[in-house]
Amino acid sequence: MRAPARVSAVVVAYRGEDCIDACLRALLATRYPALDVLVVDNGGGDLAAAVAAGYGDRVSVLTLDRNHGFAGGANRGIAAVAGSADIVALVNQDCVVDPDWLAPMATQLLSDPTIGVVGARLLDSDGVTLQHAGGVVAANGLTSHLGRGDVAAGAFAETSDVEYVCGALIALRVDTWRRLGPFDEGYFPAYFEEVDFCVRLRAAAMRVVYVPASRARHAEAASSAGSASRLFLRRYHRSRLRFVAHHLIGGGRGASWLRAEAAWLLRLRRWHDIAPVLGAYACLPRLLLHRRREVTAP
Repeated sequence: MRAPARVSAVVVAYRGEDCIDACLRALLATRYPALDVLVVDNGGGDLAAAVAAGYGDRVSVLTLDRNHGFAGGANRGIAAVAGSADIVALVNQDCVVDPDWLAPMATQLLSDPTIGVVGARLLDSDGVTLQHAGGVVAANGLTSHLGRGDVAAGAFAETSDVEYVCGALIALRVDTWRRLGPFDEGYFPAYFEEVDFCVRLRAAAMRVVYVPASRARHAEAASSAGSASRLFLRRYHRSRLRFVAHHLIGGGRGASWLRAEAAWLLRLRRWHDIAPVLGAYACLPRLLLHRRREVTAP
């Protein structure tokens, strides 16, 4: 009988003392025979000591000198487990997995070498309302989740190929991460690093798959005071424009992006929503210049 693939769950944590315990308790209750858990303490204070005191050798801790952002923490965590794991699962610190979340992901990944990454069915904290069943990227780079707000138990119940999967709970083979290259740490401190990774995967003729049998509850954007907060919107749009500069403007597509962006911007009514976008635009020339230098570098 073939041994199960070795999986390391990597939890990138930053000031997560209020939610890390629920995350780790759920991971340690996973019904899968070959799972290790690593917490990457992203320079957020006393989190590493708290984890070590609470879980001992059941959870490993990698302490970083400072906050490297989600992408930086994920890259360092994956590098730390790459010698022992076949598969890495990235789990947000505000994500609480179901006991049987892992086997469907591992099975799906190993069923087809062209599958680059798999993502889970994410529910809101109530455990009922659907938050994510795969993601869609609009022409101007705005992202949205399929199924958001649906409360039907059978909604989006089929495994399917999607444009991207939310990084709150994803799994990939270590070999894929090595071949494709690390998560882009320019998306600092967070947002769009998983979208960028999925777009690069699909450009390399690999698949991105939503696996509804893998389930978790996710307190979305908890570390940014909620997905409607000004802080979240500033970070989101700054990262969105980095994504735009890398994937949506080159090759003569700038006019299409500009039309889509203008049409969307004209529909906004609240200054709370408009101000973070205008602030992010100030970064766009620098992002485009940096991208041009990357493309033309020998």
